[in-house]
Amino acid sequence: MLSLDTYLFHDFHSRPDWYVRAISAASLYKRVNHMHVNSEDINGTGYTYIMPMNILKKFIRIADLRSQICGYLYGKSSPDNPQVKEIRCIAMPPQWGDSQEVHLPSALPEHHDFLNDLEPLGWMHTQPNELPQPSPQDLTFHARILENNKQWDREKSIILTCSFTSGSCSLTAYKLTPCGYEWGRANNDNGSNPHGYLPRFLYEKVPMRVSDRFLGFFMVPDNGPWNYYYMEFEEVNYIRDMKYGMKLGTPPEYYHEDHRPKHFLEFTNPEEGDHMASGDREDTFS
Repeated sequence: MLSLDTYLFHDFHSRPDWYVRAISAASLYKRVNHMHVNSEDINGTGYTYIMPMNILKKFIRIADLRSQICGYLYGKSSPDNPQVKEIRCIAMPPQWGDSQEVHLPSALPEHHDFLNDLEPLGWMHTQPNELPQPSPQDLTFHARILENNKQWDREKSIILTCSFTSGSCSLTAYKLTPCGYEWGRANNDNGSNPHGYLPRFLYEKVPMRVSDRFLGFFMVPDNGPWNYYYMEFEEVNYIRDMKYGMKLGTPPEYYHEDHRPKHFLEFTNPEEGDHMASGDREDTFS
């Protein structure tokens, strides 16, 4: 999932628009009050998934409008109906995203006591625009997780997308068909339209609801941040092979100071390069 070339490396270290994006991301606090769950063309024969409102709102509020973020989903069957899966936890692994995908460690979160009574139910991610079907990157990533982690059940594990539409958010849940699983695990083309990408044969939409009847919680990395988008190149390049544990916690927002230490070095060393416009520095003698 991780690919960095010279262009990306340069772009990675020169983010003059970060403060504009941070201000724009503040609108996410209002969007959580306008959520739409996509219920068109649903396959009603499998599981129904319930997302607690408290962690869904938090997940949206810590996001960015342009770069994707993601989390792994854990939950359990409803005591009233085994065909209903209640999502109880979102685990935020170390990651950095762009508008097309999220780059993650190859390893899933290490086992934790808080997950003892829960089963993996898939993963969710934001995206800057609503798409009519899951992207080939989503299908490929999901299939690889299923292939490499036998505790993930294809029938129970979903891809949940949270799309930022005009002034609102749209939620859609998918699962892979057997054909989708085989196609995804064999696909090596990271383009937008790889060979064999025939979406209507590769996935099914599944029922999804949002509820405030029960609460969920977050898990965060136990040693370091979850968002590496603004970190140094060496740290980002290490993500693919990173081993990490999880702890109970609340993930800080995308633009939290812990996620962008380089910006504070630029404030303290303004003479080193022209990373910041002069208008961004305060004249303490005025």
